[in-house]
Amino acid sequence: MDIPTGRLVACHYLDEFAEFHSKDLPVRSALTGMTPSAGVATAFSREAMRALMAERNNEPFNTGSLTEDYDVAHRLHRMGFHSRFVRHFARTTRYRKSWLRRREVPVVRRELVATREYFPDNWATSVRQKARWMLGISYIGWRQLGWFGSVANRYFLFRDRKSLFTAPTGVLAYILVLHQLAYWISKWIDPGLSSLPPLVDRRWLELLVLINFCFLINRLLHRLWFTLRTHGLRYVWLAPVRMVVANLIAFGAFVRSLRIFLGHLIIGKSITWDKTEHAFPSLSELKLRRSWLGDVLRFWNHVEAGALAEAVQEQRRLYRPLGLLLLDRGAVKDEDLAAAFAEQADCGWSSLDLRTIDPVVLRRITHRTAGRFAAVPVCLEAKQLEVALAEPHSRSERVALEALLLLPKDVTQISWRYAPLSDIAFAVRWGWTTEGLTGLHATIALLRKLKLIDADGETQLWAALRAGHVRLGDILVRAGVIDHKTLRKGLAAIETSTLRLGEFLFGQRQIDAVALQVALEQQAKGEPRVLDTAMALGLIGEADAAAFMARPREAA
Repeated sequence: MDIPTGRLVACHYLDEFAEFHSKDLPVRSALTGMTPSAGVATAFSREAMRALMAERNNEPFNTGSLTEDYDVAHRLHRMGFHSRFVRHFARTTRYRKSWLRRREVPVVRRELVATREYFPDNWATSVRQKARWMLGISYIGWRQLGWFGSVANRYFLFRDRKSLFTAPTGVLAYILVLHQLAYWISKWIDPGLSSLPPLVDRRWLELLVLINFCFLINRLLHRLWFTLRTHGLRYVWLAPVRMVVANLIAFGAFVRSLRIFLGHLIIGKSITWDKTEHAFPSLSELKLRRSWLGDVLRFWNHVEAGALAEAVQEQRRLYRPLGLLLLDRGAVKDEDLAAAFAEQADCGWSSLDLRTIDPVVLRRITHRTAGRFAAVPVCLEAKQLEVALAEPHSRSERVALEALLLLPKDVTQISWRYAPLSDIAFAVRWGWTTEGLTGLHATIALLRKLKLIDADGETQLWAALRAGHVRLGDILVRAGVIDHKTLRKGLAAIETSTLRLGEFLFGQRQIDAVALQVALEQQAKGEPRVLDTAMALGLIGEADAAAFMARPREAA
């Protein structure tokens, strides 16, 4: 998620890191052979980790430092190890809506491969964080690391610690600038004040101010260029304002760090690691930008861009909800689809294990109602009923389902979550039958008793058994025998009927006997087969399966 340009505190990090990682770190790495790990992703060689552990009695990182990532790089450099700052750009393809046609067009961009961070976006939190950085790098770093290495390395150590001087000097400069502005404004308002002596009456001082102003313009141009290059034009316009904000935050951090360090020196108060909360994007913020299901799936890289575009084109030809259409085409996993639905609805999602559901709670709705709405009651606590859904409903469908769920007086509130479609279909198929999963339970229990599988294997086995189940209606749609609209009508019609879906569609002449038989045979292939599934998962071998099959005959 892009940070809004108006968030000056959050975006000033964006400017600083763009310039620091594009200019300062590459130059430092080239001149000194050392790259501070602060603010970058770091990889260590095995030899480097061994050296760090040997130096500090098997504790490679300095827990006494507030900036251990900065500390560890300098320690390695002192031990003779070299580090390198690597910048790599990759070409990425994104899709945007076409300006002229109702479709998406690819946009190829050159982007820096980098870690992305959400930094504090309010004043107090940013001051706390930068005060910790200043304490760790400037105060404690000066004390623990000292000054070492080549002239170039000492120069960069000075640059790391110069904020102790530049932060108060910058604020003093702002005060002088405000004083000068007040002087000019006063003379403009009251021309009689023109006889006042100038604030600066030394020619050499005026020249010094002019030279400093030229350096300021040069620095500002650097900041604008690197922000533009890294983040684009939209972040450039307020960069000068954010420079002022950054300097004021640095001064606040200087005051806070100085107070903490003096307290440590005078009264011996320990300097602790000051945890700062970062500003991460909320689900609602993501939803504002990615309310469309395809955008959510693409954002989390759950579907390929080409597969999504093909599904959208197919949807325009013959309507089918996008999520189901992607499942039909094998372009997305049903657990990823459930997660995307949950993100859109701002609720939770999880797998659905029929074994954990109380049969009394399950039967609060009928088998036919559960099949029509792809909804399964999960648990009832404190008059709140939790219901798992496989897909979103229209407003009218949600109202109709709520009316059925709230019919008993012991429920006053319904909470919704999403579950993978295969889990829901499995629960609808087996949850309301009289025999249920007795045979499967007995087989798996025997496998546990014989120690052919353990508890984790049992969990994997049940998950795989659920994943193999497909609804008959989905099979018919995928085969092109009926369309989605016909399927929905059939599910609604049989809710109060004794007919099965296939029988109803055959009676209405929507499908013929051959198509129904083929669909039923295909569905039967996904029926739970414990031993075959266990072997496919590698939980048991063929010999164990053969011995297991022979066991009942031996007992007989």
